[in-house]
Amino acid sequence: MLNYYYKNIFPFLINKNIGNKEIIELRRKALSCAKGEILEIGIGTGLNLDLYPDSVERITAIDNYVRILPKSKVKVDFYNMSADNIAFKENTFETVVSTFCLCSITNLEKSLQEIKRVLKPNGILIFLEHGRADIKSVQLLQEISNPIFNIFAGGCNVNRNHFEILENNRFKVEGNIKRVNIFPKSITGYVYMGVAVNEK
Repeated sequence: MLNYYYKNIFPFLINKNIGNKEIIELRRKALSCAKGEILEIGIGTGLNLDLYPDSVERITAIDNYVRILPKSKVKVDFYNMSADNIAFKENTFETVVSTFCLCSITNLEKSLQEIKRVLKPNGILIFLEHGRADIKSVQLLQEISNPIFNIFAGGCNVNRNHFEILENNRFKVEGNIKRVNIFPKSITGYVYMGVAVNEK
């Protein structure tokens, strides 16, 4: 049953929720500072591809699953690869992009270590992620609902404080929390958006 759900229903829900107009504009804004050699982790259904600046013509992308990506202005070198084991050399990329991916990674600390490794010194991690609310009553609701939400949302966690996590892994973080219209809004309506600089 879950296999059918993830193959036939979940991609539709993904595009409906984190592909709505409001989120698309946040994606476009976040991606505006992407430059140089770019790695996108968890490319998913390729929602970002037409949102990169015109200066970006090619990216490298990884995901746990083989993807059939849409045609786009950006050429993609795709690798079936996990973020906690990135098979590229140190200091390869100037930009790493994660949109609604860090929230669903199981081994997050190892993945951030890998991202730091492949990023050049002072390279940037662009992030746009579901995260922990800044209101205590909503935080409690997120804690209660997270285990169930995790099952039906591809491992997504809505209770992670991404600023704190990134700073604990030696990134210099600039960003903010935004209230967004994603269903269910009370649980998933808080997104962390910003840039984390790789301080080696």
